[in-house]
Amino acid sequence: GGYMGALPIAQSLLLLPVLAQLVRLERERMTRASADESIQASDRLALVAAATLSCVTVAIPLQLEKNWITIGWALEGAALLWLVRRIRHPGLFVAGVALLSTAFARLTFNPAVLAYHPRGAMKILNWYLYTYLLVAAAMFGAARLVHDGDTLARRLGGLFAAGGALLLFLLLNIEIADFYATGPALTFHFSATLAQDLTYTIGWALFAIALLAAGIIMRNRPCRIASIALLVATVLKCFLHDLGRLGGLYRIGSFLGLALCLALVAIVLQKFVLVRDEPKARPA
Repeated sequence: GGYMGALPIAQSLLLLPVLAQLVRLERERMTRASADESIQASDRLALVAAATLSCVTVAIPLQLEKNWITIGWALEGAALLWLVRRIRHPGLFVAGVALLSTAFARLTFNPAVLAYHPRGAMKILNWYLYTYLLVAAAMFGAARLVHDGDTLARRLGGLFAAGGALLLFLLLNIEIADFYATGPALTFHFSATLAQDLTYTIGWALFAIALLAAGIIMRNRPCRIASIALLVATVLKCFLHDLGRLGGLYRIGSFLGLALCLALVAIVLQKFVLVRDEPKARPA
């Protein structure tokens, strides 16, 4: 019972020589095949490749558990999108998108993910870190793999990149909560201590600045808009929530810093967000 995942893995290994031989034969045929024969060859390749990868998909929940299922499916989804660049077939593309979407949903909308393992003594360097980082890396890799595809693929690439950024933002908040948590379970307290509240505010501000820098470098307008929205939310949190817990000169200094931040946001908004990107000239 402890090695149930070995059976589908063995089956996938047995299918690999079949897949390799089929790729070689179909390449020889497709050089002199008609359009219909090429489509049939692609279907045959996709069928054997999907059978091989489906064995791996089944092996992941049989052998692994909890967060490792999510990691395995995310990495397999990215691998499928890489395979689509070699074997053009819509079934492989749909399977890759479905696996990545499932992995994203498990880490975003599943509250049980925070209770997969008890909290350890080591802060920051914990299982939250590698779980969210690996899945976010798979999302960014998938976005890179489909960026030169058709219109639908490019739109999905934008969604993958946005999903990866959201996972990193969730990871930031989880790590802050884990750093200040004291019990065996992870809990979120946005009004526990002033230090924790300010840590959230500073973390959000730094994340927004990093997101803005990425949007400027990649000339990605939605990324810049999202960064400004997060920065505005951070400023509002600081003004409406954090400053109410300060007194004396600390409050005066915070107001001055807030005014400076709002002025910088206005400048950045005018210079980088409201300006439309010029279309890239296509080579003649």
